[in-house]
Amino acid sequence: MSVSGRGAVDAIILAGGRAGRLGGASKPDLVVGGRRLLATAIDAARSAGCRDIVVVGPPTLDAPGCLVVREDPPFGGPVAGLAAGLAALDPQGADVLVLACDMPDAGPAAQRLIATRTANPGSDGVCLVDESGREQWLAAIYSRSALDRAFGALAGDVDGASMRRLAASVDLVTAADEGTTHDIDTWDDLSRATRQEEHDMPETPQSQSPETLDRWLAALATELGIDPASVPVGVVLDLARDVAHGVARPAAPLSTFVVGLAVGAGKGSLAELSARATALAEGWSPDETA
Repeated sequence: MSVSGRGAVDAIILAGGRAGRLGGASKPDLVVGGRRLLATAIDAARSAGCRDIVVVGPPTLDAPGCLVVREDPPFGGPVAGLAAGLAALDPQGADVLVLACDMPDAGPAAQRLIATRTANPGSDGVCLVDESGREQWLAAIYSRSALDRAFGALAGDVDGASMRRLAASVDLVTAADEGTTHDIDTWDDLSRATRQEEHDMPETPQSQSPETLDRWLAALATELGIDPASVPVGVVLDLARDVAHGVARPAAPLSTFVVGLAVGAGKGSLAELSARATALAEGWSPDETA
């Protein structure tokens, strides 16, 4: 039995949009909180107890343990994506969890859906509602029978069909999303989500201890055959801080590594190259092009 008490729950994760407002960037591969959005959605489905997970999107997507299928036609919209996902799932499944791939808080959203579904097993399904009162049909659990009935009403007309039209014949119980369905449609959305993740990330007493950092530096430098005294701790940490603030937290270790490579290649001193990297980070905007 699934956590909903109705039998097997499967999942469809929609990851096939054009991302026009992101300049065509791959939404599933955007990183928030150090993790790709698609990985976050897959983990949310697994945590919800889903049996089979189908990801609808380009065949190049990295989705370990999931079946990746393409909607027909490609970029045909979420209804076409759901149709492709359903066709790949066991028709005997009881419920289908549907998630868009661009929700950084997909995990809490899925848990709210499961709890609401457990309390309302006789409905056609449940969906979350945002603070404006808008139903989020791509953060929902549908009974398989209700979806089959809704697609039957469309008579195969799925290309470009709206979710509102599909959901019109489905009786859904709603629940407040508590802010969990915010998605990433623009670079500004990504920046806000990244800043929020950084703000929410707890600091442990150990991570704040200078003594711990000193001990780690001594151990690592000794292991790698480097004199700990030769490591300019302040310069490196300042660079990491500035990049994490101006770009994104995962960019900090990546940037310090690149600067180290540049120093090793004789491109300049650590202080000079760090200053250049910091200046670049301070003036960085999410839509920056090479």
